[in-house]
Amino acid sequence: MDALEDIITAISAFLDKKPHCTEHELLSELSKNAVVPFNQFNIQHSKDLFSAHFLIMHALYHLQKNYLKAKQYCLTIEAIKIERLAYKAGTDGLTQHDPLRDYYLDITHYFETNEAEVNDLLNTFWTKFLAQDDKQQALAILDLPANSDYLSVKKKYRLLAQQHHPDKGGCGQQFAKISAAKRILDQCYK
Repeated sequence: MDALEDIITAISAFLDKKPHCTEHELLSELSKNAVVPFNQFNIQHSKDLFSAHFLIMHALYHLQKNYLKAKQYCLTIEAIKIERLAYKAGTDGLTQHDPLRDYYLDITHYFETNEAEVNDLLNTFWTKFLAQDDKQQALAILDLPANSDYLSVKKKYRLLAQQHHPDKGGCGQQFAKISAAKRILDQCYK
């Protein structure tokens, strides 16, 4: 049995015990059970962390295909959860194009991604992740829901800017806060 089959078998066995889990739980299980190469990774190093993550995702997408082909389960793979559900007839034909699935099923990314590229990927991720916090705070300042579109942002900004502009008797601090929120959202919606 090759290494990928060992990883898939170990993940499937874990999902038998816990059909709803996180990637971190899978990583811990694979490391604890000394599944090759997880027993050799030091996830404190970015390249090893990427390698472990990539192999888990690669195996999960293969397992997802296997489950659907056997009409056994539906496997949901998301950033914060992995969930194995009962198979429902007709679901195998409903899968949409998923660029992440395409990326993780291409094993060349595992072998050809170097440490500098991994660090760039991590930096890009954290920049976008932290920008989402800024976006949510800016939307809250404008009293808008999280799913607001840019047109709603512009309308709400104009309304609040008119109300709080110091030249119109408004509070300068509140106007500055609203303007700063609008600048953040301008960047987010580019």
